Amino acid sequence: MPNFELNKSCRKISLNPFRFAFWSLDTISTVTIGLLLIQVFMLVITGSMASLAVLLCALLASVLSELIYRTLFVKVMYSHSWRISIIQGLLTGLLLPSTYNPVAVFFILIFAMSIFRWAFGEFAEAWANIVAVCVIVLYLINSSCFPPSVLSSSDLQSRNAALILIQNGAVAPIASDSAITDFLNRTIFKLVGISIPDGYVSLLWDNGSVIPAFRFNAITLISSLVLFSLDFIDFLIPTLFLFVYTILIRFVSPLILGGIPMQGDIILALLTSGTLFSTLYILQWYGTTPINLWGKIIYGILSGIFGFLIIGFGLSSVGYVFTVLVMNLISPCIQIIEDKRKFSSIRKKVIPRLKKMKEFENA
Repeated sequence: MPNFELNKSCRKISLNPFRFAFWSLDTISTVTIGLLLIQVFMLVITGSMASLAVLLCALLASVLSELIYRTLFVKVMYSHSWRISIIQGLLTGLLLPSTYNPVAVFFILIFAMSIFRWAFGEFAEAWANIVAVCVIVLYLINSSCFPPSVLSSSDLQSRNAALILIQNGAVAPIASDSAITDFLNRTIFKLVGISIPDGYVSLLWDNGSVIPAFRFNAITLISSLVLFSLDFIDFLIPTLFLFVYTILIRFVSPLILGGIPMQGDIILALLTSGTLFSTLYILQWYGTTPINLWGKIIYGILSGIFGFLIIGFGLSSVGYVFTVLVMNLISPCIQIIEDKRKFSSIRKKVIPRLKKMKEFENA
């Protein structure tokens, strides 16, 4: 009887008045999965069956590789393990072109992810982003499936290279494109004395890329507002990356291409290479970024510079994942400097205070 009463009372124990200072990993991963499923739902309603087949195979491979890893190497299952494997599977599938053989995707990923989880470490202990590395592996195996650039160097010299992309028919206009464009020009853009041509709404809503992560930029922007507003992810690194990358696109790319000075096409760069999607979901994966403020600032600036050098001016199908891999290699060096600065601060500030406290106690 006493044991029964004790068990009954223990069920009422809570953390009051304490509260979590940050969202739990289970909550963050659940919301992230929900936001990614919106992208999947868009594939369903647009009838993108080939993309869905590739995505499903990537998802199954990720979950099964997690099971293999837990069974053979770790033998410990955490509450977040399945959610993280689902996120990695969804991200990988969304970053692969619909033209890739789904069966090949499944077998390559189930092997690669199992090996990479063992080689790189699990979750926050990993020094490299498994999603980016797996996409690179699939690209190296069959690069012909990934779409090439459809604009020539002379097209990129134009002030509005994105408009040329639209006029060439590379972006299929949605049914309501003209109506929405007219509404925006008559209301919002009229206030600032500008107007946009038909096609830009389609480029933002669904640019029709064979890589699903590149398609629904408006959904990605809304998802970023959710994640940033709820403080699920740090905004510093993505903000610095986009700032540095767009500045270089605007001012440096015309010098390289021989285009109009200070008129690089930022819209083309942001909306055609999965830049927004990858910045939100894979640039700062757990464990692969520095911890302190200055480390994050350096990481964000360098990622913007390398993004410009690797992704280029837009229309790059795998430039971003290579950028992430380069930053994964640089990040440990930044973290080593962080550790040295931390230990130096301890030696200069903490240890002398401890010595003074000890002297005071012995006095």
